[in-house]
Amino acid sequence: MTKEEVQEVVSSVPLIDPLKDEVSRMPMVQEAAINLTEIKPNGDPLHDDFRAFLTMLWRHLGLPDPTPLQLDIAYSLQHSKHDREIIMGFRGVAKSWITAAFALWTLYRNPQAKILVASGSVRRSIAFVNFCLVLIGEVEELKHLMPQVGQRMSGQQFDVGPARPDQTPSVFAVGITAQIVGFRGDLIIGDDVETNTNSMTPTMRAKLKDSVREFDAILKPFGRIVFLGTPQTESSIYNELYKNRGFHMRIWPARYPTPEQFRSYGEKLAPYIAYRIKKNPRLKGLSTEPTRFSDEDLAKRELSWGRAGFAFQFMLDTSLVDVNKYPLRLRDMVTMGLDHKRGPDYVTWGSGDHLAHKELNAIAMDGDGLFSPGAVSDNVSEYSLMSGFIDPSGKGVDEATLTIGGVINSTPYVLKQKGWLDGYSDDTLKDMARLIVLWRVKRVMIEEDFGQGMFAQLLRPHVQKAWDKVNKLLPARERGTTEILSERAPKVQKEIRIIEILEPLFASHRLVMNKEVIEEDYQQVMKRDGQDQRENYSLMYQITRLTRERDCLTNDDRVEGLAGLMKMFTEVLGLDPKEQADEREVEDVFKDLRERYGPGVEVIHEEEKYKGTVSNVKYRGNLRSASARLRNKGKRT
Repeated sequence: MTKEEVQEVVSSVPLIDPLKDEVSRMPMVQEAAINLTEIKPNGDPLHDDFRAFLTMLWRHLGLPDPTPLQLDIAYSLQHSKHDREIIMGFRGVAKSWITAAFALWTLYRNPQAKILVASGSVRRSIAFVNFCLVLIGEVEELKHLMPQVGQRMSGQQFDVGPARPDQTPSVFAVGITAQIVGFRGDLIIGDDVETNTNSMTPTMRAKLKDSVREFDAILKPFGRIVFLGTPQTESSIYNELYKNRGFHMRIWPARYPTPEQFRSYGEKLAPYIAYRIKKNPRLKGLSTEPTRFSDEDLAKRELSWGRAGFAFQFMLDTSLVDVNKYPLRLRDMVTMGLDHKRGPDYVTWGSGDHLAHKELNAIAMDGDGLFSPGAVSDNVSEYSLMSGFIDPSGKGVDEATLTIGGVINSTPYVLKQKGWLDGYSDDTLKDMARLIVLWRVKRVMIEEDFGQGMFAQLLRPHVQKAWDKVNKLLPARERGTTEILSERAPKVQKEIRIIEILEPLFASHRLVMNKEVIEEDYQQVMKRDGQDQRENYSLMYQITRLTRERDCLTNDDRVEGLAGLMKMFTEVLGLDPKEQADEREVEDVFKDLRERYGPGVEVIHEEEKYKGTVSNVKYRGNLRSASARLRNKGKRT
């Protein structure tokens, strides 16, 4: 569409003054209200119409009058026939402010009402309560609600003036994880109870669901629970409340939905939005709040948040929960503690509950997790092909990552991963060099899309200096060095390239991940500044949210580093790990026997199906079920 056409569409959306008769003619679904306190209209517009009350508060605060979308949220709060409601509005739509005004309107109509405000953090719920208390003190129409001498008044709780003495305050603020003892509420408001911090892992989400269940225990008969929220994950608690706990959901997205999105929202889409898009299909993809969030502004936000983040935060779309879109799952790899130098010759995958790493924080979808191996061989070997892969970056939101691993019997072991945000700085290069030498990495591959190998040139002196320092303390046979190479990334879509490398390894349960990598991955994420998008920097998050869609991840440096390391092992990963482990075990036995009895040792399987000398024996059975007969100078064992 041209700019002129867009302007024509935008101008077709009427802006309505809620204090005029046009509001009553707005085409919305008329739902019978649940009258919690049996209050009847008395002719006062502020008393009878929450939209009028909201507009009065907005004007007192010096804000523009509520937009049609905000008025629709207000209408839904007043007239919903559901006593368990989820108001899902995009970030910035002012759903918390609107609901704070609704709490005041409830007290304005019935000063005996008891209201609980619970948030993901107690600080947020206290801010909600303080906002209400300030308005009571400032707005002339509400001053009669100001707490009197002898009544409770603090940042966390207060009574309104006309309230009768009661153990429960008129308004009370708590964090969602707090123990709510002795409180009984007519209106319970869950204001962003799901946050990025408390819903990152399946375990966290399970605890959050248990906390929310407490609301039903403290709700008075004919009371009401209202959640205000924005989904943080595909497995959002709001989906659980809607699907399994009888909550009604209303969604107000930032853009008018496409036909596909319209079908996905179904009955959850606010009737106001549904009416507008049906009346004028050309609104598809345009802002639902054009006076506050222009299409250009939303486009910038989508670029900043990434497709998945924008879908959650602004389109309230959790349909990405379709696990078929996500080919990689944490449960398909083996997670175990690993030594720096040696690992087991062979491990088998397992996924029973007794193998679950419940002590680890898995940033994963519900039903996914981290598991110990089903079995581990007694024999251990040094890692071969000790390698590192570096995905460099400039300074900014992207990370420079170093991923280190080795191979034993065609099984790849991921031993270490770390990320840095300061690009080519000396501190980053020195730290990379320190880790490369600490893990005795023999070969490092650097993927450089630009710079003609500059990162490799900058890194080599630091690595050489680190080796020189260590080698001085070691005997000649133990001294080490690292070969540093660089390559250009193939000119194919990155997401598909990563999946083509990793998916076969995950599907065959071949990849073994060091517990230390998982622990540090979570710790680094929790230390990131800001809470909204910090999980994007997690390897676990990137693994489990990777799809074949272009730009599906805001940050992909860590999963790309993992794929780059696995690509370095391509030549040896095609062999059978079990067969290699068996052959290595036999060779170790032969070596030991040859040292004890001399080079003429002959080894025969107990069924005498396989014969040969140390140099040419071919063994295909289980060594533990075999016996060897040693013939050397008449000796037999």
